[in-house]
Amino acid sequence: MQDLQEYFQRHEEQAFIAKALLTIFLILFIKTFLGGLLLLLFIMSPFIFLLCIRFKAASEGVSTYSLLKQHITFIPIMYAEGDRKKEIIPWVTYGLVLLNVLIFYLYEAAPWGDTKFIGDNLVFLPQEPNPWNVVVSAFTAMFLHAGGGHLWGNMVFLWVLGTSVERRIGPERFALLYIITGLFGGVAFVLSWFLATGEAGHSLGASGAIAGIMGIFAVRCYFKSMIFPVPILGIFSLILPISLKVRLNSLVIIGLFFLSDLSGGIGQLTGQNASMIGHWAHLGGMVSGMVLAGFLKLGEGAIEERHLEIGAKAAGAKVGYGEGEQSLRLVLERNPDNLEALLMLARIKSKYTASDEGRELYRQAITRLAGSNSKEAAQAYQEYRRLYQDPLEPAVMMALAAIFQRQGDQDTATRCLDAVIAAPDATPEMRRKSLVQCASLLEKMGLNEAAGEYYERLIAEFPQDEVTQRAYLRLGREIPQLPVAPPSSTAGNRTTVVAAASSARACPTCNSTMHKRRVNKGAQAGKWFWVCADYPQCRSVEPVGEA
Repeated sequence: MQDLQEYFQRHEEQAFIAKALLTIFLILFIKTFLGGLLLLLFIMSPFIFLLCIRFKAASEGVSTYSLLKQHITFIPIMYAEGDRKKEIIPWVTYGLVLLNVLIFYLYEAAPWGDTKFIGDNLVFLPQEPNPWNVVVSAFTAMFLHAGGGHLWGNMVFLWVLGTSVERRIGPERFALLYIITGLFGGVAFVLSWFLATGEAGHSLGASGAIAGIMGIFAVRCYFKSMIFPVPILGIFSLILPISLKVRLNSLVIIGLFFLSDLSGGIGQLTGQNASMIGHWAHLGGMVSGMVLAGFLKLGEGAIEERHLEIGAKAAGAKVGYGEGEQSLRLVLERNPDNLEALLMLARIKSKYTASDEGRELYRQAITRLAGSNSKEAAQAYQEYRRLYQDPLEPAVMMALAAIFQRQGDQDTATRCLDAVIAAPDATPEMRRKSLVQCASLLEKMGLNEAAGEYYERLIAEFPQDEVTQRAYLRLGREIPQLPVAPPSSTAGNRTTVVAAASSARACPTCNSTMHKRRVNKGAQAGKWFWVCADYPQCRSVEPVGEA
């Protein structure tokens, strides 16, 4: 026993799967031998549930209403709990649901609808087989249903499972695997029916393909919990559909479905089950989905995501984050480029007090996020600043200043620029840009006096720089004469200009400095123009005569 415990401690994924299998065994045992107890629990469930909620609310010091919201649902069907990838819209899944619904109801409403034509040509196998309809029917049968109940039962499962799977494997791969596993399911049904009866089988429905997606779900999303609604008002649930959220691991639910189909399929082969349900289509689709998911190594992403979810829960929990820290370190060991894990580990290591490791983890995460996810970088920096106060590297602070400026947070942007100005390792170019931007932001905020201080520093540090002329204009001082720039030449017919020696003005578009430039070549040769110093970002140009 000790050796087994040590093995599962070293192999956490196997331990997770073993727990799911034990749960399946326990559920089957209770169902088989303690059916009366289940009925009693169902009758008593409203009272037991309310007592548990009241006791938990009193012990945790929270309201009963808030706990009720967490543990009840008005959705009467099973569904996956939460999804961290909601930003990805599963268009293929939605399209498949819509396509199946449209085909069913349009054919129902069509005056030319002919069920005989469907049976003879579009179910698999066709009742009147020929070289073309045997191949075609393998695909068309996946989009046909025998009735409304058959259709909507399948579509609910497709919505529940397909959305999660498609968000993780991508729309193209999802669509391809849906079709492939549906074909395997259809072939499995036909073969099993022939073995059982010696006759050709005829099937229709999307359940084989959906079972294939269920098999992929079992590999790629094995860690996810599913909400299994249990009515808590007894017969009154028909009037007010309030259900208790029973959370079960998806492996448990899929395992129970698999065993149910296996039992029904064996019964069909032995003649003990006369059901018209395509159990072997389900089994064929599910097994092929698992095999294909294994071949494509989809489980690798599942392991990483499971540990990320553990880490996310730990980062948000008030107590007990040791397991989350261990999971996040495992993710980073497998994938050092996982910024989500890096940031969550920084939050865990900084949860109660500042730490050197937490500071370094935040620094790494923010530096890398600044170039890839500006929103996340800004949020992480705000957390870091509250905890550690220390500025980051000047280049990172300049990038953060630009991010906060785009978000309209001018105050934080100026703080970031201030940190660059004060940094001993900032380059002169960084200091120059930060002084100009900081002064400009303060002006936009109406803090002209503070902006003037930055203009004074800009003049003191960069007296001969062209951009400093804006500081002179803002402070109402005379602009010192700058050396004349040598003429520049360009190839072909492009215009060349020569700088005027002295004058400057503010750009009406971007408020930067404008300089006089004389056109050397082209149609405007010899004429003088005001040209924005930020050209080509700002293309403000005015003839000198219109100044």
